[in-house]
Amino acid sequence: MTQPPHPNRVLTPLGIGLALSLLGDATLYAVLPSPEIAAQAGLSLVMVGFLLGINRLVRLVFNGFAGWVYDRLPRRPLMIISLLIGTISTAFYAFGSGVFLLTTGRVLWGLAWSGIWIGANSMTLDISNDLNRGSLNGRLQMWFFIGVAVSSFAGGLFTDLFTYRGGLWVSTFLSFIGFLVWLKYLPETRRQKQPQKFTLKQEKPLAKGFPWKITFSCSFPFFINRVIFTGVLGSTTILWLSQFVNNGNFAFHHLTLPLATMSGVFIAIRILVSIISVPQIGRLSDYINRRWSLLTLIFLIFGAGGLMLVASQNFWVSIIGVLLSAIAGGSIPALIPAIIGDQVPQYQQGRSLGYIFSFGDLGSAIGPPIALALVEIIGLQSLFQWCAILLTFTGFVTIVNAVVENKELNLIKKQSG
Repeated sequence: MTQPPHPNRVLTPLGIGLALSLLGDATLYAVLPSPEIAAQAGLSLVMVGFLLGINRLVRLVFNGFAGWVYDRLPRRPLMIISLLIGTISTAFYAFGSGVFLLTTGRVLWGLAWSGIWIGANSMTLDISNDLNRGSLNGRLQMWFFIGVAVSSFAGGLFTDLFTYRGGLWVSTFLSFIGFLVWLKYLPETRRQKQPQKFTLKQEKPLAKGFPWKITFSCSFPFFINRVIFTGVLGSTTILWLSQFVNNGNFAFHHLTLPLATMSGVFIAIRILVSIISVPQIGRLSDYINRRWSLLTLIFLIFGAGGLMLVASQNFWVSIIGVLLSAIAGGSIPALIPAIIGDQVPQYQQGRSLGYIFSFGDLGSAIGPPIALALVEIIGLQSLFQWCAILLTFTGFVTIVNAVVENKELNLIKKQSG
């Protein structure tokens, strides 16, 4: 194949399979912390915490290898095999009981998600160019957030309707449907002939060796994004809301809702904001053709500015901060792969993404325990303020790349003019 297929032909089946693959994992996060359900699975609550986090540790090992494989082999069979492994992992949850079988399932899921997510990003870069790379990566992130939202809701609903194991068997069946969708409709996107000039922005001959500089330049902001937006905010939502409730309930006019319900509502709102905003940020990055500059503004305005507002004692000011931070948390993972597509040769993009996502998984793993430990020491408001300072520092770090990007683009314009 010398020309990539139409984006809709790739992203639609890709998004459907991606969303369905998340059902088993989301079900465990939604229901397994319940002592009654943990007992059905033959687990203590301590072991539940271990199981929910081990898949991220597994991905720290598998991401680099998965990227290396995707740089050398066709995407489609690797993606299909990865989703099949993900389906098998959900079946392990459904019939398994006790630590050994469920740990095996979580290790399989870690392996599967490395293949699914690195492959999905690699395929998206395959079908993109300088004019639509941000937009297409934004659409991929949109499908991911849709999958998170739907699977989280469906996981709890299936458990209530069909019991814990019955719900997981339903999730296994739906994940297998996603496998069949990919088997029939997902096209191959890897081009056999690698172009000498892979992007309009690359004017110099390709350097030999692996592009460590751009990989680590992208890894740091990606790591900070996952520590703060996935780790800190994800683990402290209910604590943040508890500041604004009376007697364990949230009162709004004549409506009263339990705190846990409101926590779920606000998580859903954050996801909805990301679903809406991410494709627009991607299109904007294509239009202005300066992704590092846009990434800097997102860290400083939506990230740091949003977290400072979240720290406010005023409920409505804090809500505005939550919405702004949701834009940042969704946009950063869309822009980073687009930058890799701009600056890394296609035959090295998978490995580069694998290392970047490993940093992200590390951030997601350490974020919650660090956040919950610091809340006890410095309090919630100070935690959010320090996170805003860290985001500001990260924004200033990305300015260096933004300046280089602007100089290169100005030079290209001068040479072409």
